[in-house]
Amino acid sequence: MRAYIVFVACFFSVNLLAISHVQAQPVALKLDHPEGRKTRYKHKFRVEYFSNLAEQIVMQSGSMRVIIDNEWRSHEEGVVPEAAPGKELPEGVMGVRAQIKKGASAAIFLGEKQTYEQYPFTFDLFNDKFFVWQVTPEGKVQNFEPEFPAFRVERQDLITDFFQGAMPAVSLILPDNPVDKGDTWTGEREFWRPFASMDMLGRDSQIKFKSTYEVKSIKKKKDYVEVTVEEVSEVAYTGWIDVSLASLYYDGKGTGGGSWVIDATRGLVLQHKMHIDINKPIVIKAGHKDPIASIVAEVKVDLERKLEKLEKE
Repeated sequence: MRAYIVFVACFFSVNLLAISHVQAQPVALKLDHPEGRKTRYKHKFRVEYFSNLAEQIVMQSGSMRVIIDNEWRSHEEGVVPEAAPGKELPEGVMGVRAQIKKGASAAIFLGEKQTYEQYPFTFDLFNDKFFVWQVTPEGKVQNFEPEFPAFRVERQDLITDFFQGAMPAVSLILPDNPVDKGDTWTGEREFWRPFASMDMLGRDSQIKFKSTYEVKSIKKKKDYVEVTVEEVSEVAYTGWIDVSLASLYYDGKGTGGGSWVIDATRGLVLQHKMHIDINKPIVIKAGHKDPIASIVAEVKVDLERKLEKLEKE
């Protein structure tokens, strides 16, 4: 009887070791957008601006806070990417075409929620409109464009606002080799798009991430492998706040942190969240050349993208 117990214990120990060995195999991280695949994502994009010297911007002393909340649904489909005239696409580049649904925005200025008349330039202007972009095999997003004439949007720079909220959440920089829990790698991402209203002043939207990634967990689900990756970044960020009497361009550096949850089997981002802190950016009033002297500002940005439904493989 004792020998039988020892045998059973050894049997289970060997099998547990075998299971652990299988689970510990490195996983190849990829993102895939095959032609015809259809997905639905829910997005959130929040920008919060705070500074002293309100009197330099509005007729009020003390500090000033502006908050803009945006959300929308993105119905995405993998498409054959198109090269720009006279150029060739690198091998492996994937195309995405997205229709926007349920777009909405809300703004708070000096503690008061703005009415639609006070803040009419909201993401509902994009409802049922299409955007396209491309993703390289390394995970770099490029060639973002609206599939409609920009002049049809009363404030064309709303397209750039949308770009800032949507594109950094599409993909992380992917590692060259399969990864295991605890593995790390580094990567850089850059996003650029002009602000049409400030083009003559040479001002545009730029977001640069210099990131370190770490695999926090690898889980075997029913029909896929789920990988959670943490991202810590040095960030350079330029943007534009345009609410009521506050029309401000800001440019500064800071830090970012967040996570990616990936279906490594299908090459799908299941969820992405990130928070960015920009400390003491320079602040320039729209239409002016020089920064506001002695102002102390901070900007907080939150991004979120979550898969709601995989409609078609």
